[in-house]
Amino acid sequence: MARDLTVYLQGKVAGTLRQEDSGRLTFTYDGGYLNRPRAQPLSLSLPLQEEPFDDRQARPFLAGLLPDDHARERLARYLGVSRRNDFALLAEVGGECAGAVAFYPPDTDPPPAGQGDLTPLDDTALATLLRDLPRRPLHAGGEMRLSLAGAQDKMALVLVGGVFNLPRGDHPTTHILKPAIEQFADTVSNEYFCMRLAARLGLEVPAVEVGRAEDVPFLIIERYDRVGGEGSEPRRMHQEDFCQALAIPPEHKYQGEGGPSLAQCFELLNACARPVLDRLELLRRVFFNYLIGNADAHGKNFALLYKPKGITLAPAYDLLCTTIYSDHTDRMAMKIGRKNRFPEVLPRHWDTFARDAGLAPPQVRRDLLAMAERLPTEAHHLSDELQPLSRDAMHSMFVQITRDIAKRAESVKRCFSDL
Repeated sequence: MARDLTVYLQGKVAGTLRQEDSGRLTFTYDGGYLNRPRAQPLSLSLPLQEEPFDDRQARPFLAGLLPDDHARERLARYLGVSRRNDFALLAEVGGECAGAVAFYPPDTDPPPAGQGDLTPLDDTALATLLRDLPRRPLHAGGEMRLSLAGAQDKMALVLVGGVFNLPRGDHPTTHILKPAIEQFADTVSNEYFCMRLAARLGLEVPAVEVGRAEDVPFLIIERYDRVGGEGSEPRRMHQEDFCQALAIPPEHKYQGEGGPSLAQCFELLNACARPVLDRLELLRRVFFNYLIGNADAHGKNFALLYKPKGITLAPAYDLLCTTIYSDHTDRMAMKIGRKNRFPEVLPRHWDTFARDAGLAPPQVRRDLLAMAERLPTEAHHLSDELQPLSRDAMHSMFVQITRDIAKRAESVKRCFSDL
């Protein structure tokens, strides 16, 4: 027997997700929603239309709302469903997703928009939830139906007056908490430093802080897809990552596995309200990810934000120096001029990247060199500024990243000076 979920966007019925007896999915927009003024699509890959979208068309967006890789497998195991069953997973955890989309059974009225109880968490309760994430991803199985994409353990809470709260009902979460990745040293300090460094260079990033509950450190990230809060009711803004917008399933997020290329990413921004500005911002992020040694900048680590005045490039997230970890792959998630390893990228490959992305090679060279000149100094200053507020191990991570950046920046400058 076919099963349905009602799909809500910004609290309005947007359509129906159906799982057929075969297990395949269809999504159909609601007729009333299509007639609404200024109705938004769920995705650029799912434009507003009366005809249903089949499994091949709908799945990339839907699967992209769920955790990736091992996090998805652990979530499915905990819930007792198949890891491949996107419908069953969304039925369990689809009440609070990235952006402004939610899934509820058709015979269930969703909670009143923006309403719900908050349960304050003391250090012990918060530490327990964080320690429990590997066993119970996303705090699954409770009253909160939360889904966040990505391969890393994380949870979303509401911050009020400096206290984290567990929401129930339809209360939007305001912050994402990410504990350290078990197999890599101090990823909390690593990502914190890289995000702060990006902000220092003028890149658009959400606010970040480092927290600690008992002996568990974690990164606190303000949700960019929420507005208001701390005195006003937070509201959801819709967003989608580049894989979703390009109809690429999350398991193919790396270019070498069929994921987006940088050229496709730049082309996607032509749908934005300010394509020129967003393309320049994306270019700076490409430089930044290369210079900090972030090999994991794949298609799900870039996103679009649906604002009232149009679509824009969402703030940067998941910025991490991966090259300091010897057991992390040295292959970049997206190629630069047909090369996917940092030492192999030469000036001619930057020129190829520029042409493929519709950019001017002289501008790309000039702007890359400018960032290579500035970034090591800014990293050094930031490390010094954060030292009084950091533990010894934390500051050691900052120094290690700063040295790694300096080596890569010097290599870039040397390659271009030889021309």
